[in-house]
Amino acid sequence: MYCQAIRNTGQIEQRRGLSELYKRMTKPQPEDAKDKDVAKDKAAVKDKEAVKDMPQLSISSIPKPKIRVPRIDPNTMARAQAPKELPKDPKLLADEYIADLHSANWGGEETWVRFSRLPQKSHTFLRDIDINCTLANIRGTERALSRRGRSTPTSNTLSRMLEVFEAAKLANIVPDRYTYQELIAINVDLLNFNYAHDWLEKMVVQGIKPTIRPYRTILKGYSTVSSELDSARRLWHEIKTKIAAGLIAGEKSDEVATTVDLLTYTSYVAAESKAGNFALVVGVLEEMDQAGIKPDITLRNTVLDGLVRHKGLDAGLQEAELMEQSGYELNGYSYTTLLNATIKEQRDEEIHKLLEAAAAKNIVPPAYLMQKLTLDPFDVLSIMAKLEASHKVRLYNVLIESAMRGNDFTQVLQLIDHLKQNNVPANVVTYTLLFDALNKAGRLDQAKSMFTKVFSSGELTPDAHIYSIMIDACGRHGDVKTMFWFKNEMQRQGLAVSEPVYNSILSALSQWRNGNLQAVMVTASEMERVKPTVKPTCRTFSAIFAAFATQAQRRRLGLGELEFLQTWYAMATDKYYVAKDSYYYFMAVNAFVCAQSLPDAMTAFSDMVRSHKVSHVSGRFMKNPVRMLDLIKLAIEHQEYGAALEIWNNWQRLRLPPISKAVELALFACDQMGQPTVAINIIRGLLSMDEDVYCPQFVDESVLALYIAMMTKHSMLDAIMPVVHLWTTAMTAECGSEPVLSESTVAKTVAMLRGNSHPGAAAIANELLTHVDAHFPDATPV
Repeated sequence: MYCQAIRNTGQIEQRRGLSELYKRMTKPQPEDAKDKDVAKDKAAVKDKEAVKDMPQLSISSIPKPKIRVPRIDPNTMARAQAPKELPKDPKLLADEYIADLHSANWGGEETWVRFSRLPQKSHTFLRDIDINCTLANIRGTERALSRRGRSTPTSNTLSRMLEVFEAAKLANIVPDRYTYQELIAINVDLLNFNYAHDWLEKMVVQGIKPTIRPYRTILKGYSTVSSELDSARRLWHEIKTKIAAGLIAGEKSDEVATTVDLLTYTSYVAAESKAGNFALVVGVLEEMDQAGIKPDITLRNTVLDGLVRHKGLDAGLQEAELMEQSGYELNGYSYTTLLNATIKEQRDEEIHKLLEAAAAKNIVPPAYLMQKLTLDPFDVLSIMAKLEASHKVRLYNVLIESAMRGNDFTQVLQLIDHLKQNNVPANVVTYTLLFDALNKAGRLDQAKSMFTKVFSSGELTPDAHIYSIMIDACGRHGDVKTMFWFKNEMQRQGLAVSEPVYNSILSALSQWRNGNLQAVMVTASEMERVKPTVKPTCRTFSAIFAAFATQAQRRRLGLGELEFLQTWYAMATDKYYVAKDSYYYFMAVNAFVCAQSLPDAMTAFSDMVRSHKVSHVSGRFMKNPVRMLDLIKLAIEHQEYGAALEIWNNWQRLRLPPISKAVELALFACDQMGQPTVAINIIRGLLSMDEDVYCPQFVDESVLALYIAMMTKHSMLDAIMPVVHLWTTAMTAECGSEPVLSESTVAKTVAMLRGNSHPGAAAIANELLTHVDAHFPDATPV
């Protein structure tokens, strides 16, 4: 444990300077209890006048460590004494997991957290289908996350899936072909093709006859990597050989596959087309014809894309003509491929022809492609005039989106005017883009006026997306009153307030300095009660933490407010299984530090360090290292010196920018704990080049002086001069010249040594003066 939970509600009102602690600790302690109470009351008054920025530490005598009796918060004590819930029956837990797994549409993070919390005894009640669904959710397949979109797998995803597999193995759950297919797929996603082959072999060794799907998955992965062409060819021949030998099962039954299917042909054609081997592609197409398998438009588009990449636009146009002669109808992907090549080769005449041809088939190219065109958008409207009336508004919408991508908001308004002049009926998407453009251009008043003008007639009804845009815009501009009006109007229309809308509101409230936390707590609580249920995300919690930090810097949080903050921090893990990023933890640490709650701040900080890569954590604090310093200060203020040293150790591990104040606080913590040897190790580690924590910039002359004072106090005079020599060498090597040492610092240090009663102190003072005279003659006291 880092620290005892000390919530001294009356003693610490604001952050106090370290010098204030020094003054208070050096005062003689009252002998009787009555004097102690009087001293505490006086100290509480002085706490209110404390300064945020700590002044430089004095090198005067450091007080001896105090032995204190922690004061326990009665609320903490009550929670500690609360009766613990009896453990549930393992089968009941497994049944609950299975029921939710197949009905709740979990994300990968939530699936993993819930599975990892299942006791090992519950695993024996799971079935192979439950394991497969768990693996699919963690991997983030389209099948498992159809409503959320596909997630990007990482090496961490693979590690979790392997843990699930091993847990199933220990529970004697026999993996089937779907289990192996998920493990093959994750390795292909990560381009671990050798491991994918290993899992395929394990499937065969277990006696499971694989379908063509795992082979196709690996082949498709090869087709995305140019350097794996030879591997793709070997696997292609292996597939055909095994089909001929009857070693591959059919896709939908236990029958043997008799031929390569269309999707597998497409994967191999993609590999050869990407490499420009079109003679082999022609051979594959002929082979398909002999097998009675007709290529679909996806396969032909794959060939078209390869031809355009390797042989240019003319070859692509010839292939497109051949496709149409063979009965294929070019689709949006076909025209996008050809238009991309046309733009790259700057063939304006062909651009006109392709746009006209696309319009004749009511195909509208995407906005990112329109943005690349050198044509004026009004010329595009003229060229594509053959679009049917119902599709023309789509073209306007795409052109408006293209103008927004280029931040040309004037053109957005011109396109809206052009649409009205040509009597093209705008739809909700059109106005969604318009409001989005106005708000991004900072024209909130115009957007609000336009909203009233467009929707007051009742011809069109704003959808949830439009309300979401207006709520977000009002929040960003600090118009909190109108933001809540739009939110209430949205609910009055019977539209569900989604998670992004709540996030926009909370984000706005977190920056609303004139507001209070009541609105934040009411909004957050509403998310829990609203139907359909709205699940908070990482952004939700970060906004809540930011709001509490803002208010805690202005005033002391009430007990109910602090409990609300603690509850929501816990719910992120225990109730909502939120996938947390380093920013979430950074904001949580900041909120608890501002709230003067050291136990909670240390919990959030340790969770952050444990849960994320060092580079992610250090990146957050690198931008604002004072946040880490604030955490150390808070630990010192609470006299939790072990916690202060723990933070310091992480400061070094995270390689944060050097701040000498942090070293001073670490030395002070060592002194108060009566551990001067730890202080020696800290300084030597910073100054020794052979140490991993070498960072001499941390040790300026004030830190060196404090170190000397501390060693003198603890009668460890032999540890002074070796560090002085080490400091001179390290700082010279780091700075390229002799480090700066002031005369006043030397004079105070020498005076402190000579005034010490230790018999060897005077000799150390003389040795120090000799060293200063040799290396820093300008700093020698007169």
